[in-house]
Amino acid sequence: MDDPIDTAGRGPIAAYLAEDHARLEALLAAAAAPAGAVDRGSFDAFRAGLLRHIALEEKILLPAARAARGGEPLPDARRLRVEHGAIASLLVPSPTHELIRELLTILTPHDRLEEDPGGVYAQCEAALAGREDDVLLRLRAYPPVRVAAYYDGPRAIRTAAEALRVSALQREPR
Repeated sequence: MDDPIDTAGRGPIAAYLAEDHARLEALLAAAAAPAGAVDRGSFDAFRAGLLRHIALEEKILLPAARAARGGEPLPDARRLRVEHGAIASLLVPSPTHELIRELLTILTPHDRLEEDPGGVYAQCEAALAGREDDVLLRLRAYPPVRVAAYYDGPRAIRTAAEALRVSALQREPR
């Protein structure tokens, strides 16, 4: 989540999701801008938007790509799911500047994995050739997600390393 993303020359799915990343990056930057407390309005909008974005990928994009590949998941699908779980767990406690820094340690490489040339979004578009418009319509139509209240109790996860560890354990094949 550092440099602006150039969506020119990308397919419609990649452009839509990269533009959403840029929107979310701007909200997170606004949330982190105050020197004191995090701007809660911006963070709340970021949190809700990011949870919706994760849902788009988990419930529409990755399953559509898997189906188009004859049931074979994308090579990085498991990694994405582990990172999505970790990101979601870091959105549980009330936001702090330290928590935002932890989120960024996952989000920055995660977004690049998805957006870089040959990345997950490009792989999805290649698998979905001829069906991109249908998937894009489903992505656009997806409703906002319900967001739970923040939880700051003892079981709240506050570091990227712990979030990734716990998420990977929950995602182990059975």
